[in-house]
Amino acid sequence: MIIDALVEGYLDEAVAIRLITCCGHQLGVTYGKRGWTYLRDKAAGFNRRAQYGNPILMLVDFMDTGLRCPPEVPAIWLPQRHPRLLLRTVVREIESWLLADGSGIAHFLGVAENLVPPNPESLDNPKQTLINLTRHSRKRALRDAVLPPFNVSASVGPDYNAVFGEFVTRYWDIEAAQQRAPSLSRCMTRLKELQ
Repeated sequence: MIIDALVEGYLDEAVAIRLITCCGHQLGVTYGKRGWTYLRDKAAGFNRRAQYGNPILMLVDFMDTGLRCPPEVPAIWLPQRHPRLLLRTVVREIESWLLADGSGIAHFLGVAENLVPPNPESLDNPKQTLINLTRHSRKRALRDAVLPPFNVSASVGPDYNAVFGEFVTRYWDIEAAQQRAPSLSRCMTRLKELQ
């Protein structure tokens, strides 16, 4: 089945592609990549699109929404959500799902596996945790790509998305990650159920 993706950014797109293809589907069109407010503001329109076109996998980081709990996202954004729009709330943000493959991310970064937090969905700021792990990397080129340069206000380095997009595409073990990220496991279950 062809499934479109609606995502916040480029890293989320890489994750959506892997999830869709891992479940035996094909990626159609990717929409969004303009942040979470775009997803919130356009959710109703994409809900209609999913009803008459391809199903849509919509990934939104819970911590961006400002809501109290993940189930509030679909309840408030799309109370009349069509079943072909899979609005999945990532707890707490997409980096949580990457960190959930503890062995894989440790090997990719070249850090000790015991540095990777065992419960990534409980972290206050998974992206910052991933950046901090990268600071321990033995791979200088990776540190230069991911870490923000000194005296620059950026929160990430120039190739953050490219580096972790490569991890998602080539190395991320989704089965292992599901064991430590319940929101990822629920997302995969829904994708597999989609016929």
